[in-house]
Amino acid sequence: MSLEVVLWSSDVPSLAAFLARVANFEVVGQHPGYARLELGGSVLTLHADEAYEGHPWFDALKREGAARGIGAELRLEVGEVTAAYRGALAAGATVVYPPHDQEATRECQVLAPDGYLVTLWSPQPGI
Repeated sequence: MSLEVVLWSSDVPSLAAFLARVANFEVVGQHPGYARLELGGSVLTLHADEAYEGHPWFDALKREGAARGIGAELRLEVGEVTAAYRGALAAGATVVYPPHDQEATRECQVLAPDGYLVTLWSPQPGI
């Protein structure tokens, strides 16, 4: 069994590059309007909005500019949170919460392209 997550994107190349840079996703397939990324056996597929023109929310998304990422969070384990955070900022992310200790983890939250909330985290050694 497996799980594949699909995200809509207004700029597939930017979101794919962001995830590759910040969380070490491997881009295993890409063409205009599509990217397939893998990380530790997980698959994340990005599709351009136009792939979903028949979806009931397609027109609202285009008309109102609603953030497609509302209500979703991508939690991505990284080797070192502060370095990943700096990489996210350099790639244009918006800060939600800077790096901080949260129980047994070090984490931060940023908004990726298209408004997706991304939590970058790593376990705290010895906790």
